[in-house]
Amino acid sequence: MHLRSLPSRGVLPLLAGLLAIPNCYLLLLLGAAFRGRGSVADSQDMGIESARRFVVLVPAHDEGEGLLPTLAALAGQEFPAQCYTVVVIADNCADDTAAVARRADVIVLERFDPDRPGKGHALHWALARVGELVPYDSVVIVDADCVASPNLLGALSAGLRAGNAAVQANYVVANPEESWSAALRYAAFIGMNTVRPLGKTHLGLSSGLLGTGMALTRELLDEVPWDAFSIVEDAEYHNKLVAAGRKVAFIADAYVSSSMPASLKGSGTQQLRWEGGRGVTLRQSAVPLLRAAIRHKDPVRLNAALEWLVPPQSLLITAQLAVAGLGLAARNRVVARVGALLAAGQVVFVLGGLLLVGAPRAVYRALLFSPLLIGQKISIYAKLLAGRTPRSFVRTERRQAVS
Repeated sequence: MHLRSLPSRGVLPLLAGLLAIPNCYLLLLLGAAFRGRGSVADSQDMGIESARRFVVLVPAHDEGEGLLPTLAALAGQEFPAQCYTVVVIADNCADDTAAVARRADVIVLERFDPDRPGKGHALHWALARVGELVPYDSVVIVDADCVASPNLLGALSAGLRAGNAAVQANYVVANPEESWSAALRYAAFIGMNTVRPLGKTHLGLSSGLLGTGMALTRELLDEVPWDAFSIVEDAEYHNKLVAAGRKVAFIADAYVSSSMPASLKGSGTQQLRWEGGRGVTLRQSAVPLLRAAIRHKDPVRLNAALEWLVPPQSLLITAQLAVAGLGLAARNRVVARVGALLAAGQVVFVLGGLLLVGAPRAVYRALLFSPLLIGQKISIYAKLLAGRTPRSFVRTERRQAVS
C-alpha cells in the first residue's frame, strides 16, 4: 500500500488526538508543580512536644556493604533523637547486614522466609512486630540504598501534623554528574518523582508513593493494613489507599537520594523490573479503582486509575514522532504539525522539570543521548510483550548514595 493511501483523514488524526491527551495531562501537572512549589509549608517540628514519634523501617536484603551511609544519614537527622527509632529489617540475608546494623546501634529484626521473599512481605512481617519493641504513632520507610536529607523526618512530621495520614518525600538521583546514563535517569526521576507528585498534590489529588522516603500514620495502617506483596509494592499499596478513600501528600523540600547505574546496560534489569511491575499493577488494580471512581464520583480515585494509562514518555514521544512522519508521508500537513508539536510538548515537560529543580548542566548535556535511553526502553517493552515479566527482585549494581 502506498503511503499516500493511508487513511490520513481518519486513523492518523484520531491517533494524534489520542496522543494529545497525555500531553495535556503532563503539561497541566508541570504548570501545577510550578505553582505548588512554594505552597508546601517549610516549617518543621523541632520541639519534642510537637514532633511525631516515628519508627523508621529500613528493609535490607544483603545490604551490608552499603548500609552504613543510610544509617549515618538517619542518625544525623535535624529532629529530636527521642522521637524516632531506627529499625533495620534484615530480610533473608546471606551477608553481614544484621551485624553491620547492630554495630551502628540500631534495632535489628531478622527474617528468614525464602518462600515469601521481597520487600512487601518484609514490611508486613515487621509491622506486625515492631509495636512490641518501640512506641510510635507513625512509620517512615527508607530503603537501605538511600540517603535521607537532614530535614527528612522534620518535613514528614510537619506534613502529618498538617492533617495528612500519608506523606511522600522527594526521591532523587544522587549521582547525575557521574555519567550521561545516570544523568538521564536523574531527568526521568524529576518527571516521575518530583513534577508529577508535586503537581498532583497542588491539584488536590493523591501524589502516589515512591517506596522510600514515605511516612504513614499508625491509624492509617490499622485502617488499610500493609498487604502489598508485588515487586512494585509501593504502587500496589497506594492503589489500596486511594480505593479506601485516602490520599498521599507530597513534601517537595525533603528527599531521599539513591545512586543509579553509571552505564545504560547496568540500568536495564532495574527498568525491566519497574516496567514489568507497572504492567502487573495496571492489570490488577487500575480497573477496580476506575470502577470505584465512577461509583463514588471521586476525582482522586479517577486520577489514580487513569494515571496507569499514561504511556511512558519514551513510548509517547516515539509515537508522536511516528505520527509526524506518517503525516508527512501521507502529505497531511496538519497531522504532521500536530505530531511534531506533541513531541515538542514532551521536550517542554522534561526541560520544565529540570528548570523547576535547578538541575546541573550535566543533565542538560546528557539529553543529547536520550535516543539511546528511548531505544533501551522500547527493547524492554518488547521483552515484556514477549512475556518476559520479572517475578522477583534482582539487585541492580550501583554505588551507594552519599550525602
